[in-house]
Amino acid sequence: MNLKNILLAGLLALTLSACALTRTDTKPWLESKAGTATENIAGKWTTYGGAGANWGEANFIQDGAHFYGTLGSYYVDGSINGDHLYLALSSGKKVYYTARLNKSPDGGYAGKVVQGAIIDQSRSDDGYTLMTLRRLGN
Repeated sequence: MNLKNILLAGLLALTLSACALTRTDTKPWLESKAGTATENIAGKWTTYGGAGANWGEANFIQDGAHFYGTLGSYYVDGSINGDHLYLALSSGKKVYYTARLNKSPDGGYAGKVVQGAIIDQSRSDDGYTLMTLRRLGN
């Protein structure tokens, strides 16, 4: 590789890393969404068998209007506001997805997930995935 190609590759890597969401970026968003926690969502959940992609099983710990845990291979930071859940799915320092889920009549939650952006700040309705959470066990 010549020097020009090395410099271009380095510039591209810097540009892509500057665009990546981090937990520092999503924390203020989650704080702004936290409200009344009318539900206890602590425990085990699954995305299998619902609308949208199979993200795997989740295990959440709730602290008031905030919760955290895992969903499949992702770490989850989240907020609750009434019948709405807001999630940031990360691995390492990078946040890969954010989601806004609404309570369903069956007691689960369903909504949209976007990649690489905060869902409320997403520029269009294109490019989203559906997610459905259903409680496992009692």
